[in-house]
Amino acid sequence: MTADHRSAIARRFAAELPPRIAKRPRDARGFPISFVTAIGEDGTPDFTELDGPRRAQAIIEHLCGLCGFELPLIRAVIGGPQVVEQHLAMDPPMCVECSFFAATHAAAGCPFLLMPAARFRKDRATRPSSPLVAKERPQVMYLARTFAHDAVHLELPDGSAEVMALCARWTSVEEIRAGELIDTRHLTRP
Repeated sequence: MTADHRSAIARRFAAELPPRIAKRPRDARGFPISFVTAIGEDGTPDFTELDGPRRAQAIIEHLCGLCGFELPLIRAVIGGPQVVEQHLAMDPPMCVECSFFAATHAAAGCPFLLMPAARFRKDRATRPSSPLVAKERPQVMYLARTFAHDAVHLELPDGSAEVMALCARWTSVEEIRAGELIDTRHLTRP
């Protein structure tokens, strides 16, 4: 038996990846690169930025924003209160399995979701964006499930348009708190 020289986190991460995420390309550290992660000219992924065309493609073609596979009937979005209230998401919907993994795995999930004090690294104030997109990370994040979404084009203040996912009614909403999903509220009204 040979010794496994990877860190404990890397071994745990590899063992727990959902199959679809495990098929994604990896960065130099071994972390999977999501379908919508921006890739620099040197080929290095920038996990703080989305690739605009792939983000729009995922929304329009109903592909998971994380694994890139076709979305099943039930899908999920992760966002703040504004996303839950407006049913509009800038980030593409994801497979439920992918969204659950991103929201709950401290060693391998999204640090932005798992750390309430996390902030956007890039300056959102100087770039055109939908007025529905928060300029700072919301204090409370949610995982909301739905059975469908439509791609909608919204006009931006600079005259350009942005593709967003307009989600059907939520079938459930769970708060993401320190890597746990809590406060499940099953919604019965459209």
